[in-house]
Amino acid sequence: MASENLAKLRGEVYDEILEFFSNDRLEAEQWCKRRVRGLGYISPEEAMQSEEGLLRLRTLLGRLQHGIPT
Repeated sequence: MASENLAKLRGEVYDEILEFFSNDRLEAEQWCKRRVRGLGYISPEEAMQSEEGLLRLRTLLGRLQHGIPT
């Protein structure tokens, strides 16, 4: 994936994270630094470094929004 497209996807996913945390930027940023079981115990920040990680993160957010255990 071209770096422009990766940056765009990263921005979209970060917007989804902010929305999940009701636009509480501090809470979203803290969550992004924590290791998350649903991502294989890597942090969302780490996941945002690759297209695959971003897609996994987007899937995780969808699951969390719908109350599906991870």
